[in-house]
Amino acid sequence: MNKNKGIISMAVILLMLLASGCTPTAAPTPDLAATIAVNVAVEQTMAALQTQTILTELAYQQMNPTETPTLQPTATSEYTATPENVTLTLSKDTYCRNGVFAKSPYVALMLAGQTYDVLAIDPNNQAYYVVDPDHTFTYCWVWGEYATVSGDKASLPVYTPQPLPTPTYTATVGPDFSVSYVGQQVCGADYYLRFFIKNTGSKTWQSLQINTTDNSNNATTTYNNTVFVDYLGCAAGVSESDLSPGESSNVAVKISGDPTGHSMSATIVLCQTDASGGCNPRTITFTP
Repeated sequence: MNKNKGIISMAVILLMLLASGCTPTAAPTPDLAATIAVNVAVEQTMAALQTQTILTELAYQQMNPTETPTLQPTATSEYTATPENVTLTLSKDTYCRNGVFAKSPYVALMLAGQTYDVLAIDPNNQAYYVVDPDHTFTYCWVWGEYATVSGDKASLPVYTPQPLPTPTYTATVGPDFSVSYVGQQVCGADYYLRFFIKNTGSKTWQSLQINTTDNSNNATTTYNNTVFVDYLGCAAGVSESDLSPGESSNVAVKISGDPTGHSMSATIVLCQTDASGGCNPRTITFTP
């Protein structure tokens, strides 16, 4: 490149000398046409030199090409064979259950002669965890008694089946009731003791007997009825023909003498008079 610059400088000087002439004269008048001609000649010379430089560089690049790194092919991962599927075929229709026990709820009925994919085996090697092809996402346990297995059973994972649910027992509520003393009613010379009775069981009470005892004088009174009747003053109040589960009623019992201030006890017996039968007693103490 320095050589080219030197050639350009020499050409410019030569052209300027030609334009100015060889004979010295006194202060020549500037020749505008000659100056333009010199500028044009300089530009053409520089263009030619630049073209030559470019051609020279291209020729050098062709003779000395730049080395480009060649991409190496990526190594392909080693192929992993898919394990052989394990299947079973049933010789008899068999329930597929959510556990391995006979009491485990069944999920589907697997048909004899049909082939099922096996996903796992139980720890005792007696049941197989399979998928039902007729029901997507249905997985369950098949007992192996009627199963013929194809494939490598040793390749199967071991699953632990879910245990049987712990049974929850609900106590059966039998015939029952609650009773409490409410107060007394007076009608002339007659005295009545009032009790509140509620059926808290599962059976219907249809009759009652109330035995009262005045502990001050050992006087006793027995009352029987198939209707639950209350008294308000001297008039009979609301009555119930029976007490079904959850029902309640007040019952008034006439006694002899004034019980005020006396220690009293009462045994209330409710009975079922239908085919179920049975009676239940309750005893309470109170002071009117």
